[in-house]
Amino acid sequence: MAGAGSNTVAAAPPVLSERERLLAIEGAAVRAWPAGETRDVDGWLWRYSGGGSQRANSVSALHYRGSDVERTIDEIERLYGERGAPVRFQVGFPLSEPEDLDARLAARGYVIHDPVSTLVKPIEPVTMPEDVLLSDTPSADWLKVYLSNISPDRRPFAEAILARVPAPCVFAEARRQGEAIATALGVLHESAVIAECVGTSGAARRQGAASAVMRALEAWGRSQGARTIGLQAVTTNLPAQRLYAALGYTAAGTYHYRFLEKGAR
Repeated sequence: MAGAGSNTVAAAPPVLSERERLLAIEGAAVRAWPAGETRDVDGWLWRYSGGGSQRANSVSALHYRGSDVERTIDEIERLYGERGAPVRFQVGFPLSEPEDLDARLAARGYVIHDPVSTLVKPIEPVTMPEDVLLSDTPSADWLKVYLSNISPDRRPFAEAILARVPAPCVFAEARRQGEAIATALGVLHESAVIAECVGTSGAARRQGAASAVMRALEAWGRSQGARTIGLQAVTTNLPAQRLYAALGYTAAGTYHYRFLEKGAR
């Protein structure tokens, strides 16, 4: 073992491939929005929470360990059917397994909903904005801003999901003139931070508040030893896409939901 005065330099952490970096972001996204019920179904993560959250009520298909894909899909449909819920798969490119999952679902009558871009950037040195507060739990003001930015069918279930978010995590809240005007949630997984719940109150939009909470997550992530920060934004949400591009994020992958209505088959 080298002594205190040794000139030995610690080895730099390994450089992640693009696929490894995207897997880290996707793993953080799964971790950041925990469903009320989960089950491993041949490697896929089946999730159910009730309400309107697509992620918390869909299958994360990052890994497949089964031998009969069609039979596994049948089991997924049975589980959602028992709860009277529509069947949803989150199908990511290039990560979902098996590679032909999207085509299989299309052949069974599943339709596409909400194409999403996974955006990433290396974490860089950044100064924590002075007008952003950080906490390990959401304040009442944080919740008020966040809930105003999501659909009514999601609101009754959102606080229960947020209460399950695992540490290490941080709730960022931009404040102006004593009021919360923007929110974000950051969750650390391995070497990556995922940004969730980014929203701005209506009267404060286009004033830099969303950029401030995103910089705060980056500063927090760097303090936690993370090397990558990412987020997932609806591809057709052009204002959000422009904001994240201006902050240095680039597309690393995409996903969409495949959706089967109750009784469609």
